[in-house]
Amino acid sequence: MSDFEAEDLRKRSLSSENTFEGLVDAQLSRRGFLVGAGAVAATAAATSMITFGVPSEAQAATGFTTVAETTADTVTVPPGYKFDALLPWGDALFEGDAAWGHGAGEINGGNLTTAEQNRRVGYNHDMLAMFANPFGSPASVAAQIAVFNQEYTDPTSMFPDYKAGNPSRNHVDVELAAHGVTIAGIRLVGDTWVHDKAMRVGDTAEGALVARRVTGTTRFTVDGPAKDDPRLAGAVVGTLNNCAGGFTPWGTYLSAEENFNQYFANASGVPAGRTKDNFRILGMTNGASERRWEKFHDRFDLTKNPNEGFKFGWVVEVDPYDPTRRPVKHTAIGRFKHECATVVVQYPEAQTKGKVVVYSGDDERFDYVYKFVTDGTYDSTSPRAKSHFSLLSSGTLYVAKFNANGTGEWLPLTIDNLNTVAAGAFDDQADICLRTREAGDAVGATPMDRPEDVEAPCDPVTFAGTGKVFIACTNNSNRGGSANRPTGTVRSGAIDAANPRANNRTGHIVQINETGNDHTSTTFAWNIYLLAGDPKAATGAVGDVKDTFFGDRFGSPDNVAFDKRGLLWISTDGNPNSYPCNDQVLCTEVAGNGKVRVKRFLVGPAGAEICGPLFSLDNTTFFCNIQHPGEGRASTFPYGAEARPALVAVRRTDGGIVGN
Repeated sequence: MSDFEAEDLRKRSLSSENTFEGLVDAQLSRRGFLVGAGAVAATAAATSMITFGVPSEAQAATGFTTVAETTADTVTVPPGYKFDALLPWGDALFEGDAAWGHGAGEINGGNLTTAEQNRRVGYNHDMLAMFANPFGSPASVAAQIAVFNQEYTDPTSMFPDYKAGNPSRNHVDVELAAHGVTIAGIRLVGDTWVHDKAMRVGDTAEGALVARRVTGTTRFTVDGPAKDDPRLAGAVVGTLNNCAGGFTPWGTYLSAEENFNQYFANASGVPAGRTKDNFRILGMTNGASERRWEKFHDRFDLTKNPNEGFKFGWVVEVDPYDPTRRPVKHTAIGRFKHECATVVVQYPEAQTKGKVVVYSGDDERFDYVYKFVTDGTYDSTSPRAKSHFSLLSSGTLYVAKFNANGTGEWLPLTIDNLNTVAAGAFDDQADICLRTREAGDAVGATPMDRPEDVEAPCDPVTFAGTGKVFIACTNNSNRGGSANRPTGTVRSGAIDAANPRANNRTGHIVQINETGNDHTSTTFAWNIYLLAGDPKAATGAVGDVKDTFFGDRFGSPDNVAFDKRGLLWISTDGNPNSYPCNDQVLCTEVAGNGKVRVKRFLVGPAGAEICGPLFSLDNTTFFCNIQHPGEGRASTFPYGAEARPALVAVRRTDGGIVGN
């Protein structure tokens, strides 16, 4: 979720099909919102009290008072709500470890060691998931396992003695330890969520401790088509730049490796060929990296170890209930700058077994939307079955093509299809999984305006989907301009049906309706759900929303989530680039006039991005992560001292349903 408006557009060759000038209004007039979400599995309907699709006018009305735009250095919530911050960077995960602070015997950025960081909350919280403890507990259970990943480290904010371009070995090793995934117990005590360092799996004395870290030095298993490819030979160690992700019905956490390119140096020294081309497409640094990790670890120097560059860019799976299970990198889901890994299950009618579908966005300007459909099936009658832990190792990977007439296709990224459209360009399925962006180029996928989160409303227990999917396209200031091919020639960066605004600074949200409400379908219909911006902007101005919504203005939608009524909630990354307000969370609902109303629910502290929006299963808590407070602006969030990323829990003061 880093801000790529400041990054040079990578040089690559892409097709630009379905460009158009006059079909935007036609698309907007066909927009279907969430109406008619379709049938879900009968078993899901029988076990769930969730309402899918856009509620009726009576159901949709939200009861909170919209929050005004603000640049205050705090979390601002509506009257009648409160927030608690917990699990900030550096807090001890285990009982008996020293507290974070600046007094005698306390730990802080000035004396933090690798050994200490390995036992503490990581840096820059991103995707958040909550797992009931024990597994399968009712929605109201007060014990939860919080799992959240760490996107990147900012050493200038972490270490008072850091010198850019000249880190010490301790700086680098602590940064490696601060990346990855944090697993911690939290407990609702009265009306406040608190960190429970003593929590054990199953919430019994016999269970293993919940708290642990997965870091930049953790050993991983690799599965899927590329597991035996020579480019992945040797140990696969660490996970870096974990952005959004997902979670599975069998109780595991999925973390998406995104901008891993920034950690590697000296791509210019790699011999000409497919490997060098792939590194260029992914933006690997030609000279020294900004972080200079290569000074101390040869694996980040591509001239010394080019294979290391292929060991990142995957979807990672971690089991919070079993610390003995080694985390896995799933090559079948493809290698690119993953922004999310959203899971739904497609059950045949009245059955308990169904295919698992994983949606992902590739977060860069002019990149693609993907989905993966498993070969095997999930059995909802035995969620923790051993067979479920290998489901993501085998299946079919697809990339999306959006046609100008409101239809779309999921194009298979299989060796048979690639041999048809680009004979000889790929050796086998492993090669496709390792060079997924190039495969998307070859089949003619639609380049999008930074497709970040791809979310689908589903039953929170069975994960039965509705056939509806929402794509948050954060922004693309290059849309309507040009983009360079590797040869130096120029291709059109024109607007197209799914990306209808030039200089799209504020972003938009696209809705997909899978054919037959079937998430395994290879065709779909689509519409623009809304164009982010200012409903009061002049026609044709930057931020003109073309009457797609009314209410509170906002820019740069980044992550979305659904409450139990099916209402769509949006968190932003980059709103201050468009409007004088910190990044925020907004609720969308359908008003009586059939239009989308947007209401501002929460505004974050100075310089922060809002990540991982999530509702508790009983909808009495809204969770999110506050990432990089103080970036570009001074902040003392969360505790009035130095800025530290943290998890936030928002509740009504009367304990009622959030948003009612």
